[in-house]
Amino acid sequence: MATPIIPLGWLELALLLALMGAAVALSLRLGLGLAREFAIGSLRSLVQLATVGFVIGWVFQQRTWYWVLGLLGLMCLVAGYTSARRSGLHMKGLTALLTLVLGAVTALVLFYLAQVVLGLWEWEPRYLIPLGGMLLGNAMNTATLAAERLSSELKSQTGDVEAMLALGASPGQAVQPLRRRAIRAALTPSLNGLMTVGIVTLPGMMTGQILGGTQPFQAAMYQLMILFGITLVALLGGSLTVYALAPRFFTRAWQLDRTMLAPRPAGER
Repeated sequence: MATPIIPLGWLELALLLALMGAAVALSLRLGLGLAREFAIGSLRSLVQLATVGFVIGWVFQQRTWYWVLGLLGLMCLVAGYTSARRSGLHMKGLTALLTLVLGAVTALVLFYLAQVVLGLWEWEPRYLIPLGGMLLGNAMNTATLAAERLSSELKSQTGDVEAMLALGASPGQAVQPLRRRAIRAALTPSLNGLMTVGIVTLPGMMTGQILGGTQPFQAAMYQLMILFGITLVALLGGSLTVYALAPRFFTRAWQLDRTMLAPRPAGER
């Protein structure tokens, strides 16, 4: 019989906060300038996770499609906004574009995992919300990295791109090698995880299931499912982001728009 999971209460929470207190103290001692970020991040994570825990628990009890879709949709909006803000790009409608890309690739892979792999034909929030969150989070990270890398490639290769345009190349032809490099760079974390899982790292989903009493082999199978899913969603998200953004760096006259490469104004969406 599996050992019941060890409950964590207020005392354990205080002990966990002591870890972040140590991080703040070490940052101050080394002069890293990260003490404020550690403190704010700890407070935000505490409030956000507690709130999400209550909300997800309530949605689990409802088991209705509109609450599941509503929560996943809200997560997608936040992911699109976060990705757009972290990309550093000065581009109108970027949040809407990234939200659409992230939502589409997450929905596609989540549908396959839920109905084809797991055989779920009901709106099971216990499966759909955690799986959707993991897929969406990885798609967001890859899309952000892809957008940043594409922008940096265009900045560093401006002369080459403009030379190709002057020789008659289309914007798509001029940025083709840059797109490939941006996608490959954005996929590096996913590929590293794929190569080292189970040897260097024991992933969070597998660890959580084992702590919850699941047999290690079954936990490994579920981890494999999500690992392959996030690899595909990262590839789709990064590729669609790069191919959707690349044309927007050029004018209708097939000229590189240098204003798109300027630093993003503070506070702009």
